[in-house]
Amino acid sequence: MALSAHARETLSRLFPGAPSSLWETDPDFMELFTNFALDEVVRQGDLDEPTRMMAILAALIGCQGIDEFKAMLPAALNFGVTPVEAKEIVYQAAAYLGIGR
Repeated sequence: MALSAHARETLSRLFPGAPSSLWETDPDFMELFTNFALDEVVRQGDLDEPTRMMAILAALIGCQGIDEFKAMLPAALNFGVTPVEAKEIVYQAAAYLGIGR
């Protein structure tokens, strides 16, 4: 299996420059995951890119995926999420994830 054209394009827009080191350590998994996350999933719904990226950031905070949040934040900014929107996601998460606990 190879990367789909859509997954390849989305990956290059999300992370211009150096690819993740996981491409070196487990290229089969990364190919499978990238085709799923950056092609099949994004084509499934009709969310615009900034809204989808805001949902991803919120989900990463919710699951305590702080390292992945740090990796995805610049990608979200590349896809049209503004710094103010990213800050608001963190503010809302602090209040509502905290009260939910």
